[in-house]
Amino acid sequence: MNDVINYLGLDINSSAESILKKIHLKRNKNSFPHFIIKFLEQEYLKTNDIRYFNELLWLFGDEPILSNTLLQHFNCNIKNRKYSFPFEKKLEYCLTLSSSKVHVDLNYFSCNKIALIGNPLHFILPYLKFKKNKINVDVINVKYHPNKKLKILFNNKIITFLFKFFFGQGYTEIVINAKNELKNFKINEQYDVGFHKLSFIIGDNVISSFNKGLINDHWGALPLFKGRSTLLYSKLFGAKKIVTNHLITNEIDAGKILLFTEINNKKDIYWGLKDRVYKSINLLCKSSFVDVDNKMGKMFYEMHPWLIKKLKK
Repeated sequence: MNDVINYLGLDINSSAESILKKIHLKRNKNSFPHFIIKFLEQEYLKTNDIRYFNELLWLFGDEPILSNTLLQHFNCNIKNRKYSFPFEKKLEYCLTLSSSKVHVDLNYFSCNKIALIGNPLHFILPYLKFKKNKINVDVINVKYHPNKKLKILFNNKIITFLFKFFFGQGYTEIVINAKNELKNFKINEQYDVGFHKLSFIIGDNVISSFNKGLINDHWGALPLFKGRSTLLYSKLFGAKKIVTNHLITNEIDAGKILLFTEINNKKDIYWGLKDRVYKSINLLCKSSFVDVDNKMGKMFYEMHPWLIKKLKK
């Protein structure tokens, strides 16, 4: 264990969770020594935690060749086409969560200044729902995307004109020319409540512009499924597919929870967004949160194609 900790530059008292995170962050930059692979193998065999197995798969490449021991261990944990739950019992309820019951009180909208921030394409249907109910919302288009082709598309003058025409006077744009500007740009106005669809890590420069908070649309049941590929891991564990709306904080997927929404397929993610935006903003306007400790849970990392193929069988 000491050689693993020393190699990764971690403190001697670092947890296995911290070591897993460090391996994940370094794996695209380094070819690891054998003792890193050995650590992941041992942790997986000891705990049955699929996250260690997943990182192993990434280290073995696109077409991993696995030992009989690892394969047998994985197969032994599959029961009734579900992977056995390896985490604390107190998190197991996240596998069977259902949609929150919400009563929307229109009076709370009127006393809060609301903004939808991110790619405006996401906000067309939510905006129409607010407009139908005579609720004023601003739309802030932060014109940045890490994909260069999409960035060019977002800066198209015709698309800009159409957005301005559709959203009206409440539409504003913030142009980001370089990645290093993301932590420094400012929103011109102060809002009470916001909902985001941004494609980058959100800093205090954005969060501080919303007095009550900025809402995230997380595709997975919190507090358990934090991070990436969370709907895929939900399927692996036989959990219900849940989208969680929660507040953005400096910790990943750890802010107060407002709303759970059960979905059946990908169409529900996109077509159901307008209802999640509407309901979660109303809940935040009246400071109504789910009584759950969202500091708990597990951080999941992008699922390897080998595991994804197993899900499809």
